[in-house]
Amino acid sequence: PPRAADPRRMSRAPKDLAQIAPAGSPDLYERKYMPGEGTVLFRDKRRAPWQLQSVFLLSLLSFVGATLAAGQPLALIAALPPLLIVWLLFAVLRVTVSEGHVNIQYGLFGPKIPITAITKVEATAYDWKRYGGWGIRYAGKREWMYNMPGDGGQAVRISWRDAKGERITAIGSRHAAAIATAIGQARALPASPSSPALPAGDDD
Repeated sequence: PPRAADPRRMSRAPKDLAQIAPAGSPDLYERKYMPGEGTVLFRDKRRAPWQLQSVFLLSLLSFVGATLAAGQPLALIAALPPLLIVWLLFAVLRVTVSEGHVNIQYGLFGPKIPITAITKVEATAYDWKRYGGWGIRYAGKREWMYNMPGDGGQAVRISWRDAKGERITAIGSRHAAAIATAIGQARALPASPSSPALPAGDDD
């Protein structure tokens, strides 16, 4: 007769899943502002391509030149720090997948999705024109896209529920398949008794 499954091995299997896609070491920003819940299974950090950086730099230089030509150095001093902060914030798109949640930050903005709230995840191809460009884009019907040029038209699409119902968060990334796999691994783990409640969904 077939041998019965060893319950000890079965209890270890979910934890083994967390080791399939080990993540690298977090940088200082992630350690401070994007701590994972439990094991971090995958992290993706993408900087804006030089073309996008160049556009922002040219716009900044034009603003500086126009302000100085108008003889308003005080206005330049007041406006320059916020502009530089915006540049730094929107120069990086980060995604971390841990046992407890998916954390997305474009600069300082983005959702923190509980793994227990996710109903479906898939890696897919997408057309940036559907979202009207790059950045943080709203597609209607409670769907948001976080993307920047250079993702190769690849995205991971996460369907999840908050206190207001079903919503979709899409993330442009060349590692979309790996992100989707890591989320699938996290969903396969047993739910923690301290799993977070559904977020209120106040951003829409």
